Amino acid sequence: MKASLTAIGAWLILCSCVSIVPVKALAGPDEVFDQFLNQGGWSDTADDNIQGENLSSDLIKRIVMDYRAHPTDRDAQRNLGLLALAMGVAEWGVADPAGLPPDPAGKNWKSDTGPNSGKHLMSYGVGGVGISHADQGDLRDFISYVASTHVESSEHRAALLRLASPVYKKSGGVYDQLRRAGVCDARGPLKPPKQLDTDLKGEKFKHFNVSNNKNYCDTYANATLQACDWQIFRTWIRVALRTKAAQEWLIARWMKDYWFKSFVKVPDGDGKIEEALVNVRVRNSFPGVADAAIKGKASDTKGRIQRELAAYGAKSPRTLKRRCGIMLRPVVLYRHFAGEDQLKGIRCP
Repeated sequence: MKASLTAIGAWLILCSCVSIVPVKALAGPDEVFDQFLNQGGWSDTADDNIQGENLSSDLIKRIVMDYRAHPTDRDAQRNLGLLALAMGVAEWGVADPAGLPPDPAGKNWKSDTGPNSGKHLMSYGVGGVGISHADQGDLRDFISYVASTHVESSEHRAALLRLASPVYKKSGGVYDQLRRAGVCDARGPLKPPKQLDTDLKGEKFKHFNVSNNKNYCDTYANATLQACDWQIFRTWIRVALRTKAAQEWLIARWMKDYWFKSFVKVPDGDGKIEEALVNVRVRNSFPGVADAAIKGKASDTKGRIQRELAAYGAKSPRTLKRRCGIMLRPVVLYRHFAGEDQLKGIRCP
């Protein structure tokens, strides 16, 4: 299902009847976006069993240099967001790290993605949907979008659209309530019945099998959902994720909700981009913390980064300790390819 990056706006119009928030297209050269998808392991037959995703140094350099040459160009700004998403949020690595500065994560620029870590273009089996791990309202809107494209069989459309309706408990995300319905029973963890290991077309699911515990099963229990809902969800979400249009939709939504909010809200001046590259990771977890962070004291670029890390750490010390080095990767890469000296003295807990 081939489509240009500018076509997504037209598809979103089709969804107006189901109250989808309009999202502008991920405009810009198809070449950059296509390379991004290809280097992330995406294809029209891919499944959620990819790990160790990397971007090439050439693609990263192109993204940085395009922005430096055209800082007011919307395409260049969006593509810079791809760097932030892949390296700072999704925890991808660099395929060819020779000549790069030391990795702030201390892993020689290796990818940190695996069955239960990082984010994948084909994510649907654990954590959320797509590279953004869409959940909550984003996921409900995406389900409605998928139904509007008619990638699913018409006989299943009503069942799929039901999953975009208010069938969820007020507490807990949409995604985990659906997943819980397929992997747990009332007594706790349960391997899904063998027949649910295949989709509604008979194709085997190949996503990561991540164990669950009683706490997970209790937290996300929802009596209005059944194992067949999880099967319907996985079937048609996987079909959608194998289309470029759906990848565009999810990434455009993330750009709108996260990257461009950070890009606009972070104060102008020296260090704006470096701070935005970190602020967007904070925003991805805690939007309110990201907004508050930029009000902290900072007299230079280093101070900008430190106020972001301090705000994130104040909210969740354990999360900052786990993610700090990864959060700094886009900053190091941006300054390296921009020909800027690396920042000194920034410490992770």
